[in-house]
Amino acid sequence: MSITKIAVGFCDWLNKVSPRDPEENKVIQYGMELFLDNIIKIIVILFIGVVLGKGFESVVILFTFCSLRLQAGGIHAKTNLGCGFSALLIWAISILGDLFFDVKVSFLPFIYIVSLSIIVCCVPRTINIEHFSPQDKLRKKINSIIVLTLMMSVAFLNPALRDLIIYPVILEVLTLLPKNKINIKGEYL
Repeated sequence: MSITKIAVGFCDWLNKVSPRDPEENKVIQYGMELFLDNIIKIIVILFIGVVLGKGFESVVILFTFCSLRLQAGGIHAKTNLGCGFSALLIWAISILGDLFFDVKVSFLPFIYIVSLSIIVCCVPRTINIEHFSPQDKLRKKINSIIVLTLMMSVAFLNPALRDLIIYPVILEVLTLLPKNKINIKGEYL
């Protein structure tokens, strides 16, 4: 059964409980498809992590990346497959970074300042930017700063989690930088 069929079935069930107009159903179906697609990606990455003996590490990486991503946004892949591959790549780089390259505590202030600067200049970066009010944009920026500060604080205070937090933070912040044709028109991808 495909994600679309599940989402359509969910909308049909919702309409039996509380009828909605077709436009609202499209929005709910789209949201359900996104939700299911992302849940599947997370489950696949967690499964791979568990099989490799890196289940806890995978949870920390995904929690860190997704927490900041939800607030800050960032560039999006053109396809679901590209998105899944990108998420897997972010996870793999973070796992390998944790295994082979220790981030020294002395680098944390530099990483924080650079990340904070990029967040202040670039957040929110989303394909839905035209639907954001100035207050929404400010809220996303402030929330991104709060999440970044919390993550960096945990990384500073807990050396065992440092690399598992820093690598996904850096990778998410880097997704805020790319510009493309759509960005030039004032929208963000």
